[in-house]
Amino acid sequence: MISVSDRVRSWITAHPFHASFMHDDLINSSALARKIHPEIEQEVGERIAVESITLALNRYGKDASLNLSVDFDQFIGEASVQSGLSIVSITQVNLDADFFFAALAELHKNHEYALYTRGVWHTALIGKQQVIHDLAEHFEDTTIKDDLVGITIKLKPGHLPNPGVCAYVLQKLAFNGINLEEVTSSHDELTVIIGRGDTNRALECLVQL
Repeated sequence: MISVSDRVRSWITAHPFHASFMHDDLINSSALARKIHPEIEQEVGERIAVESITLALNRYGKDASLNLSVDFDQFIGEASVQSGLSIVSITQVNLDADFFFAALAELHKNHEYALYTRGVWHTALIGKQQVIHDLAEHFEDTTIKDDLVGITIKLKPGHLPNPGVCAYVLQKLAFNGINLEEVTSSHDELTVIIGRGDTNRALECLVQL
């Protein structure tokens, strides 16, 4: 028969993000134990107490010597903050390239922060609020969000062959209740666009990485 301790250890090994978050005290062990209780109980083959799972989670989940996953923290570098941003999303069918790229050129000309993404159904531009609102006047069916901040995280050499580095950052922000308005990357950087009110909490979270 599989013991509770062995089954929980196997579960943690199969869920490396949870292991990292438990080690950083970002996950409540009791709450996690209640969530995985049915699965563990089925694997063990008999009724078990939630408290037994909690004890095993505390033992293995916070054991820094247990080699559960890649140390994602080693690939996370410094963070840079850009404030006073807005985002406009324009449907592709309504996109006029002349107006759009004129606005993008104005941001570049004035050395302003700018992010441009072209998707399948929408194109978005992130930049200073006035430029974004002026651009939106030329289009119908747009979505605008103001009072945003961009946090760009430098990714250190060696991150590419290791799956999960970017996911680790995004999940850590999510576990801290920080809503992501937009996410984009430029190979060795990861940028998240969030509400201004979440800036301090996001930076505190990232500084702990």
